[in-house]
Amino acid sequence: MSQQRPLFDYGDEVRVIKNIRNDGTLQGGRGQLLVRRGTTGFIRQAGYFQQDQIVYQVHFLDSNQLVGCRESELATASEDWIYNEFEYGDKAQLTLALSVAGERIANRGDTVSVLAVDRSKQQIHYRIQLIEHDIDVPARALTAVSPPSLPESNNA
Repeated sequence: MSQQRPLFDYGDEVRVIKNIRNDGTLQGGRGQLLVRRGTTGFIRQAGYFQQDQIVYQVHFLDSNQLVGCRESELATASEDWIYNEFEYGDKAQLTLALSVAGERIANRGDTVSVLAVDRSKQQIHYRIQLIEHDIDVPARALTAVSPPSLPESNNA
């Protein structure tokens, strides 16, 4: 069985294209977010896991972390990248009303839960949850949740 050659070399700048979470091999909680998608780092070395998966040791300068990343989790840093504002579990507000089969299920300004980020299209899309519906919406349909407005005081 021949091993595939690493795509990246020592010193190459790469971008993480998937969130990297602690699989239990590092200190801290299992599932803890280590590196957010879109972050860039530099290849320190490459090795093999189970003889067929290339794993790179990537140095993320901003956080001064060394993290193991699979080749499928990386891209060349110079490739075009669109940042996504929201991640799984985030709350967001709708910038428009939504209807299903002609029935309105959400109003502009309603708060929704983000279930997933879809980067497979030309622009970012989010899968959101509304009541019993999981709906795919373009990024322009969501905005950050605005804090509740404070009542004006009548100081005389």
